[in-house]
Amino acid sequence: MTITVGGRKVKVPETTSTGEIRTIVGLERGHILARSTGSANQIVHGEIKVREGDAFVVGRSFTKGSMDDSRLTKELERLSSFFDLEVDRTLNWVLIRGYGLPEGYNRNSTDILFNVSGFPYLPPASIFGVYMETGLEYKNQRLPNYYEALTRNMFGRTWAWFCTGHMSWNSTKDDLLTFLVTLDLMLADPLNESAGETHIDIRNP
Repeated sequence: MTITVGGRKVKVPETTSTGEIRTIVGLERGHILARSTGSANQIVHGEIKVREGDAFVVGRSFTKGSMDDSRLTKELERLSSFFDLEVDRTLNWVLIRGYGLPEGYNRNSTDILFNVSGFPYLPPASIFGVYMETGLEYKNQRLPNYYEALTRNMFGRTWAWFCTGHMSWNSTKDDLLTFLVTLDLMLADPLNESAGETHIDIRNP
């Protein structure tokens, strides 16, 4: 099969892997590969099947420069095993499709968008917050930290801003999964109905 990787045409087997593609193209292990799907790019990892003419975007390498080795690469690849994940062409914005919502919302799931450009030294969403689909309600009310007037246009659609406020973060221990757990806790009690209850730190049982 002939595919395009970072603008370069190469031949690979129909069943291949991201590691094999990196080797054929001469890329470092730290480069993320994302299958181009038109308006967005879907991160791929491990064994994959390719079709004639498939195009892949080559992300920046995290093994050099200011980022902490290939940590973000590994974490995005790990998340892609659990979520339908897409990224923008600069690999700074992450889109998770169909992110499950707790009971009480007017829908079962929402797509969410967050920025990882400062990761791991800054938590995702620390600068830009989190963006979600418009029209989100909880118990027939608008969320107090959810602003449809403050929007961002990405991935061919308009997003409403969900303010996460200050998020406790330890760059050596926390990761994208702990970020999502923290987001889950915010979404589980958006009206702060459990104020005064005992707080449990999930990282220190």
